[in-house]
Amino acid sequence: MRKSEELLKNIENMRKQLMDLVEEDFRIHEIVRQLNHFHMNTRLDAEGMIEFRCEHGVIPIGGRVKEDEMIYALVIMSFYGTLYYKCKKIIRKIRKKEYTLKLDSLLLNMGKVIRRQALDDVKPNEKFETERFYKEFEDFIHIAIKALGHKDDEIGYRHLTDTFEPEEAKELKHIRAIYEKISFKDDKITYFDYIAKKSRTFGIEKTVEIQYMVMNLYAKAYTESVLWLKKEDPSGMWCPKTPWQLIRKLDMMIPHYFLY
Repeated sequence: MRKSEELLKNIENMRKQLMDLVEEDFRIHEIVRQLNHFHMNTRLDAEGMIEFRCEHGVIPIGGRVKEDEMIYALVIMSFYGTLYYKCKKIIRKIRKKEYTLKLDSLLLNMGKVIRRQALDDVKPNEKFETERFYKEFEDFIHIAIKALGHKDDEIGYRHLTDTFEPEEAKELKHIRAIYEKISFKDDKITYFDYIAKKSRTFGIEKTVEIQYMVMNLYAKAYTESVLWLKKEDPSGMWCPKTPWQLIRKLDMMIPHYFLY
């Protein structure tokens, strides 16, 4: 079974199981809608490509792609990032053990499929700017860890400071911990894989894993940041908030390095 066929089979299986739960709690339909926004035609064209459309993902994107290209892996990880957020959001809204266990199980199963497809049999992008990325990403992580010692700062990622407010730092501890799980040494990156649930270390020449690592980080950081922001400021006026400024920086970094 080809990658796209396997993915759509698992999406449909997840959709069916979620629809059974919708009858008990309609809020779960928000996750179903995320599945419905992902479209992929598994039929190969004359060039061996498939058509896809991911309307609601980290990067809203559509077009044609080969299943062994990094762009395919980017698309499915983009889809997973938003799916991860939707599942965690609904779990916190419902707050019932049976739903938590079921939704976590469905999300984990989908994550395992996407993780394997995003890492295995994927051709590295030879034009990827490895050294430039390594330097910029290392700087970003260091800034993120320092900036998450306070809630608000001057608007503009490059203006974030290392101000430390004890009570605010304590409140942001769970978000800061996400960035603290990434470290750099001797042209190697160590990160925590939130799908495999373990730490991994790889050399920066592993372009495919670099992309996976960043998208894996985004799924977790976006989810925890936005759930905190919604509680902190329901107005949605988040521009000065340090967690949001860091997410916006990732929003710019991801397409710059992995899409264009």
